[in-house]
Amino acid sequence: MRKSIYVLLAYLMISQFSQAQTPELWGSMSLGGTYGIGGIFKINGDGTGYSLQYACAGSTNGGSIQSNFIPYSQLLFYGTSVSGGTHAKGEIFSYQTTSHTFNSLFSMDSLPGYYPRGPVCVTSTGKIYGMTNNGGINNKGVIFEYTISSNQYSKVHEFNNSDGQLPNGGMIQSSLNNKIYGMTTSGGANNLGVICSYNPQNGVFAVEHDFTFSEGVTPFGTLIQDNSGMMYGLAFGGGTGGYGVLFSFNPTNNNYTVLHHFSGTDGAAPMGQLRVYNGMLYGTTSQGGTSNKGVIFSHQLSNNSYTKLYDFDGTNGSSPFGSVIKANDGKLYGMTLNGGLNSMGVIYSYDLTSSTFTKIYDGNFTTGGLPYADLIQYSTATSINENEESDFNIYPNPSRGNIKIQNTQNSKSRDLVILNPIGQTILEYKILPGINEINIELPSGLYFYKSKESNQIAGKLIIQ
Repeated sequence: MRKSIYVLLAYLMISQFSQAQTPELWGSMSLGGTYGIGGIFKINGDGTGYSLQYACAGSTNGGSIQSNFIPYSQLLFYGTSVSGGTHAKGEIFSYQTTSHTFNSLFSMDSLPGYYPRGPVCVTSTGKIYGMTNNGGINNKGVIFEYTISSNQYSKVHEFNNSDGQLPNGGMIQSSLNNKIYGMTTSGGANNLGVICSYNPQNGVFAVEHDFTFSEGVTPFGTLIQDNSGMMYGLAFGGGTGGYGVLFSFNPTNNNYTVLHHFSGTDGAAPMGQLRVYNGMLYGTTSQGGTSNKGVIFSHQLSNNSYTKLYDFDGTNGSSPFGSVIKANDGKLYGMTLNGGLNSMGVIYSYDLTSSTFTKIYDGNFTTGGLPYADLIQYSTATSINENEESDFNIYPNPSRGNIKIQNTQNSKSRDLVILNPIGQTILEYKILPGINEINIELPSGLYFYKSKESNQIAGKLIIQ
């Protein structure tokens, strides 16, 4: 009898949770809103509940946000703007989602560097790293470091053209060597852009790869990495037909490999960041496809297979500068810079199971438009974000607490963190390479888990 009750309770929990799968999505608009310079919004995955949560008002109240948000702690994320700050040249900011508190942390200017156009990287040491498109002593852009605890900003590298210049993306920390990696749109040995690194432990900057036309040039986006530490990115131009490429980069040996040459009909001029989920890359291109308005695509890593998923035609959006995310309902969500009812971009979903595209919001000047960046899944109720590929396979799930955990990073140990529904850490476990058996002693209910090194939730765990 007791077993039947447990099974029934588990079924009800799963059923209720699956019915509440509609994700809460957050993002930014670069134009429109109360003061005309965009702001921060949230919207449900079914298109309901759109609301401009914060309207940028200029100066230290923010302006024209064009980069991705980075969740850092419960109900808080970090970002950059290109026209906010005291000098109207950009800023680093934090935003608290429940109190709607916007905090301008540092105002950019000519010498410190200005116009940051990519997402920042928040490390476990409480430091933020990013790049500016302009400024510095050479006016070629800089790599900066911002310490959260002391509110201290410093330049750690000044680009000088020979080692890259005018970066348009953000930075990412390698899980293999802890270096911070980024790309520039030009400069370097061939003046076609570079992949570069910065070592926060010893302050050493290095050019790791110089782009060439045959293998892709002018990368605008940010690198992404999978659970093995392999990195992936997009180059705007170059390649076989000059339409850009999709590539991999191994930070261990600096091996650069073109995985796909865009042809124009299957996409062209990619500008965003790739996303990786269970061995599959997803992304967009800003041009190409049937109507030359851009496409959504996938790329299977195991067999190096590229698939064009959807063509933009203008009415449903055009020119996506950002990328897509895969939310916890299994759908892809993204935004386009232009197109739609008011030619100010759209927010859309794409159902991978049914190949169904749905426009869920048309940008407009009253509530915001012209989105440059990506969405994030970030709930004000639970702070849950399931965007990253997991370091762990957990089974059975649901369970009574006796579970097996496969560490997908077979070469090293990982710290598993268990969180309650409001995002608070309640348990931590050291997970060794291979399969681990543990007993989690928790009351029946819904919990979440993630890697301690990550700021994003990897999955849900149901204890019966």
